[in-house]
Amino acid sequence: MGEVLDTKENIMLSSELKTHRNIQSNHSYKILKLDEGYASIKISSKHSEKVDNQNLVYDGSIFSAANFCAMAAINEESTFLIGANVDFLNPVSGEDEEVIFEAKSVSNISGKKNVQVVGKVNDITIFQGDFVAIKLDNQSLIKPNIKA
Repeated sequence: MGEVLDTKENIMLSSELKTHRNIQSNHSYKILKLDEGYASIKISSKHSEKVDNQNLVYDGSIFSAANFCAMAAINEESTFLIGANVDFLNPVSGEDEEVIFEAKSVSNISGKKNVQVVGKVNDITIFQGDFVAIKLDNQSLIKPNIKA
C-alpha cells in the first residue's frame, strides 16, 4: 500500500494497522504516523482515567498508550508483549493536554522484537520505555488465529 494522507486528521499512513485494532477504538488513540518499524500516536489526557481530585492521569493509562504505540510500530498480527522496562518521568494533568507517543523498532533478535517508546507533552518527556514483544506461533499456549 502506498502512502495515504487522511485529510480529516492529516495523518500519514504508509501501511495499514494490522494489530490491536480493538484497543485503538476502545481507547480513542489517534494514529499520527504509521510506517514500517515506526508509529506515532496521540491521546488526550482529558479522556484518560484520573487518579484523584488533583486530576492527574493514571499511570496505567500512560503505559497502555505506550504499549499500543509499540505494538503499532511492530504492526504484525498476533504480537504479544512479554516485557517492558519503563520510566514515568513527569505526571500528566487531566486537563485537555495532548500526549504524543513515538515508537521505533530497534531490533529483532531470536523472534523478540525490541521497541523504544517516548511520550511527550509540549516537548517535555513524560515517559520512556523499552518494550519486548513476540509473535504468537503454534508453540504458544494461545494459538494465533491463522486464516486458511
